[in-house]
Amino acid sequence: MPRTGSTSFQSVLTGLRPRLAEAGILYPDLSAPGAPPGAEVNHQPLGEALDGRRPAVERGASLARLAGALAGTRADTVILSYEDFSVQKPSLGVPETLRDVFRRHGFALEVAMVVKPVLEQMNSAYAHRAQLVQETRTFRAYAGALCGSGRFAYHALVEPWLKASNGRVTGIPLRDLRSEAPLLERMFRDLGLADRVADLAGPETFRYVTNRSSGPVAVEASRRLRRLRAHRQVAGHPRQIGHVIDAAAWSRGLDPEPFRGDAPEMRARLEETYGASNERFAQAVWGQPWEDIVRPAPDRPANELATRPIPREIEAQIGLVVAETIRHFGLAPPSAWRSIPADLAEAAADRLARLVGYTRWRVP
Repeated sequence: MPRTGSTSFQSVLTGLRPRLAEAGILYPDLSAPGAPPGAEVNHQPLGEALDGRRPAVERGASLARLAGALAGTRADTVILSYEDFSVQKPSLGVPETLRDVFRRHGFALEVAMVVKPVLEQMNSAYAHRAQLVQETRTFRAYAGALCGSGRFAYHALVEPWLKASNGRVTGIPLRDLRSEAPLLERMFRDLGLADRVADLAGPETFRYVTNRSSGPVAVEASRRLRRLRAHRQVAGHPRQIGHVIDAAAWSRGLDPEPFRGDAPEMRARLEETYGASNERFAQAVWGQPWEDIVRPAPDRPANELATRPIPREIEAQIGLVVAETIRHFGLAPPSAWRSIPADLAEAAADRLARLVGYTRWRVP
């Protein structure tokens, strides 16, 4: 699932790529044409080509690059890694497409999926949207709109991959009640690759962590910059705005903990909506109950700033983070008359998403 240590896993593999062949492993570089070699640490170009977010012509080209990598390797293990493989619509047939490409080159598809408690996953999804400068809503409004989407029904999400891989699915909890080992160590161990990777880089590899989640100050700064239409003024991927916001907060010693939304009622609602599906996931991949495997998130109070009076000193820090981001990109506040239609359009798009946009997944 997104926001479950995937960037750390991908970064380690990218750093080890020149030596992975020694261990019989291939982590192919499938960057789009024209991109610098190694520009992508994950396989997002392939994933986006398969789910239609890139021009149709790129689908064939991306699959051809993958087929070429498989045909040209002597490795016995090939790793693809992209978070959105887990949440793509079943109708796209991505698991079957990848299974068939691998099969033609003598490989059998296996799947690993990292999961965490649903409320924690929803908080991470909201904070990630803040990193992309996509949110003005409070967490409660966001969670209420997304709760029934099916996006967190882990069994429904993994079911197409179970079928395509003939049941060869490894489930990896973000925090495991059975082990105190770091996440990356457990990921490589459960994939049967720990010894092979450790021989290349040593035990410190398994403690690597990158791409921290945003904290409450950064999230609130992002909400305000969204209202300033910052995402309309910066060329390139909006994630670069989020990186500047996060850096501005962390450089001031702010946001030592990740964002936690203020919607305590969502815990029971999410359990009612997703508990049965995620119990089926646990039985399918572990043969044990969810509560015996997945360590709950630490029980800490909400730290969202949008729903409470903000202390003067925190308000001042938010202002500094916003101001630093504005200076960095040379942003200008939109004129009032331009803001009105943009705000109306954004509100309409949000209402449409709540009506139809979250029907991509279903909760059986």
